[in-house]
Amino acid sequence: MLSERVRSAFSIGGGLTTEIGELRKRDGQLAMALAVGDTIEDGAVLVVEAGTGVGKTLAYLVPLLLSGRSALLSTATQALQEQLALRDIPQVMQALGLPVKVAVLKGRGSYLCLHRLGVARQSASGLRVDPALMSALEQVHRWSRQTVRGDLAELTTLDERSALRPWISSTRDNCLGADCPSAGDCHVNRARRAAAAADWVVINHHVLVADRMEAALSPHLPAASVVVFDEAHALSGVARDLLAPAVGRGNLLSLARDIAAQAPLWARGQQPWALVALGLERAALGITRLAPPGQAQSRWQASVPEGLDARAWAVAVHQTSQALGASVQALRSTADAAPDLRRLLARSETLSSRWSGLTQPLVTDAPTDTARWIGWAGSWRLQQAPLDDSLLRQALAGLHQEPGRSWVFTSSTLCHEANLSGFTRRLGLSDARRLRSLKVASPFDHARQSALYVPSDLPEPGHADHAVALADRVAAWVSRLGGRTLVLCTSLRAVSRIAARLRERQASSGGWQVLAQGEAAKRALLARFKEAGAGESGAVLVGSASFWEGVDLPGDLLQLLVIDKLPFPSPDDPLLSALARRLRMAGQSGFEIHYLPIAIQALRQGVGRLIRSENDRGMVVVGDRRMLTRSYGPALMASLPLMRWLEEEDQLLAAIDELVLTRASTTDSHRV
Repeated sequence: MLSERVRSAFSIGGGLTTEIGELRKRDGQLAMALAVGDTIEDGAVLVVEAGTGVGKTLAYLVPLLLSGRSALLSTATQALQEQLALRDIPQVMQALGLPVKVAVLKGRGSYLCLHRLGVARQSASGLRVDPALMSALEQVHRWSRQTVRGDLAELTTLDERSALRPWISSTRDNCLGADCPSAGDCHVNRARRAAAAADWVVINHHVLVADRMEAALSPHLPAASVVVFDEAHALSGVARDLLAPAVGRGNLLSLARDIAAQAPLWARGQQPWALVALGLERAALGITRLAPPGQAQSRWQASVPEGLDARAWAVAVHQTSQALGASVQALRSTADAAPDLRRLLARSETLSSRWSGLTQPLVTDAPTDTARWIGWAGSWRLQQAPLDDSLLRQALAGLHQEPGRSWVFTSSTLCHEANLSGFTRRLGLSDARRLRSLKVASPFDHARQSALYVPSDLPEPGHADHAVALADRVAAWVSRLGGRTLVLCTSLRAVSRIAARLRERQASSGGWQVLAQGEAAKRALLARFKEAGAGESGAVLVGSASFWEGVDLPGDLLQLLVIDKLPFPSPDDPLLSALARRLRMAGQSGFEIHYLPIAIQALRQGVGRLIRSENDRGMVVVGDRRMLTRSYGPALMASLPLMRWLEEEDQLLAAIDELVLTRASTTDSHRV
């Protein structure tokens, strides 16, 4: 029986406790492992929320390895993919003495595209490209002759948002597929062949959902008898990002860039390619100029998006339609010259059709089953999405109904309901065969290991001085603690303001450094944070978005976690506001049904960054006094681990000083 082998592996003196020195007996971990084992044997569906410290990765890897089944392991991020493949899986294999062939499979954009690199180098000089970009292309070219996997993560200096990436990687829209002259040496194809030959494939949610759109990876899915979704709470957002119709500034500029770079190589002089590309660039810029100051999104319930002048919007829509039409016309007459041009034509036709559909005026202001909006943050993006989670159910349609396959959905935060019904309902799992759910509490003694402080005297979170006032307080705390601080922000604007203010304060006090999101890749920033924490002076890391999840800084590396504001979604969020509007008409509360659960889940994720092991100690500070004054405060408090409550800042300072003294004495004893 698989359950007996699982019990034996986790028992004192078993393979895991013998080989993995830090492993401790955890009843919750064993309960989850047994549930996973039963699910694998029965071909069932398991939804399990495992609190921080349960050790959910081992809880699903051990029964999976002991079962001998093939598997698809899907995670939320590439960083978690690497952690699974390079650390967790090898560790379990060694502990249990059972080998398994593992492959890591990422999306196209994560690999070097040899064809696009060649085209970029060939055309860059004629485009009068920035010399720095030219130099970077040559560095990538030298690396391309050495790399085996072609994984862009090997280029540690390449940020996720680098302007170089579009030149050297492909997307679903611009990949030439079988027509590519470099198809035989394609790193994406090599990665897929390796995945086809592996027992386990470590993938991420974006790749899996994208596969449901194009069936490019379908040979791997039927071969897997077990599918595990780790960090499963992120699935809904992934489905919306990938499946909802959208056109953005990036689409137009990417098309313009590729037309300017590739079309002259295959059809020089046959069309005014520079003018075609310029038209697309001007169209993208024309819409950018419409962005209302200080507005992150414009809802679109009538004929014109909110906050925009009707005439200016009509002109911009027409200009974009004309630019896309011109690209279609120019490419249609030359597409037979090369596969690159045929692909460019297909992209132009798709964008033109999608733009036309998205910009059609609504006939009525009555509520519909979809929401449409323009996001302005970073660069504009026009999108439309259904008000429910049908896109997510579409992405996973029928998968959990296939006989003989087992499914495990797990995360430390799935939803606030005790029976996890909110999560199973969103995924359409409520009617799944043999659906099981399990909620396992964190084994950590948070009341002993951590404390919570909510300043009551900071400005309201919406006040212009809030970020600066909070940064001043953080600077004082960090100076006493010696770094070892993570500040989680609810916006990139807050990251910028808080980091800038901390640097002003650091210049006068010294002894610690400031790291901020956007200055380097996430992996590089975390490495620098760890390096600083291992030395005499630590660091404070300020981040948003991705730093709320997937950050593991155990021990003394992180001892103060600061959250700038309660992570409520924006009240102007078009999708949520449309949902709230529909609920109001039905006599229900959109705040209680949607906004509050989202804030609870995000807050739990953020707080979970602090205590990562039984020996960790530290404090959480939430810089938002609404937690003390609003009616929903108790619900937020109740969702968090039971930490010691600090009423005054003096208590926080005393706790910081105690941490410093304890850390110093421990270090001295090690030196002796």
